Amino acid sequence: MGDQWYTGLGVGLLAFVRIAFIFQQAPILASKHIKPQMKVGLAGAMAVVAFPNLPMPEYFPEEPRAYILCILGQIVVGLAIGFVSYLCMAAAQFGGEMMDIQMGLSVAASMDPSSGGTSKLLMRLNFYVAMLLYLGVDGHHQLLRALFYSFRVIPLTEFRVSGNLVLRFIEHTEEIFLIGLQVAAPPLAALFITQVAMGLLARVAPQMNVFMLSFPMNIAIGLMLFSIGLPMIMQLHLKQFEINQDRTIDVIQIIGNPKDPTNPTEEGFRLEPASPIPKSPKGPSSPSDPISNPTPNPKQTLDLPK
Repeated sequence: MGDQWYTGLGVGLLAFVRIAFIFQQAPILASKHIKPQMKVGLAGAMAVVAFPNLPMPEYFPEEPRAYILCILGQIVVGLAIGFVSYLCMAAAQFGGEMMDIQMGLSVAASMDPSSGGTSKLLMRLNFYVAMLLYLGVDGHHQLLRALFYSFRVIPLTEFRVSGNLVLRFIEHTEEIFLIGLQVAAPPLAALFITQVAMGLLARVAPQMNVFMLSFPMNIAIGLMLFSIGLPMIMQLHLKQFEINQDRTIDVIQIIGNPKDPTNPTEEGFRLEPASPIPKSPKGPSSPSDPISNPTPNPKQTLDLPK
């Protein structure tokens, strides 16, 4: 009985660490508006909710050094999942910042409590629009589904890293710049044409102060095109939220099974403590249990909206 309590407490702590570091990087929860005490409390509550359905690992570390390695592994797993889930918000911020720079609003940066630093006007506006859309399409619920799915795919006492995971992170990070450019494309194109026209006007009428005239004109044209293109920007955000859920599931599956499809012999680095734990008296889990079923089937359990 004592061994089972010891094992259950250790498994619950590992689950808490993973959830806490996912919330540290997740959309909305990564904001500095939310105090660390609230994040820790929310992570603890989610760990308590998830604990009855956590799949018990085949091996549990008895030595403190091995258990510390398991905790470090859960920190990396949590940061990886949270980082991928935040990419959709990072793309929105990047697109808004590009518009601010071209419109000349970069000098009007103000204090942003959500990030703890300074941010520009359109970057904050674009971020808040994306955040409202994220809540409107139940993006936070999709994140929780991915979190519970990770417990089935990634064992709590194992940590695997492969080159395929690093390459996938690079691919997903590259998409931030492409999405940000798509968001800022209409104002950027119009402002480029405006700058060319101002240059021609300066050559035709040298006595005109084109430099001072370009500041209000760039701001007016940029804001007008941003307002006109806002429905298109919202559609881009909605599409990215759907793709971002697939990214998160993809990274979870790669961490849980780091084999490279092009190289089936690649196993990656795997940490697996060698101390067996006592068998649970409850017997084998039911195949219909969506959490403890050892065969992952994301299409059946996640039921992601398309």
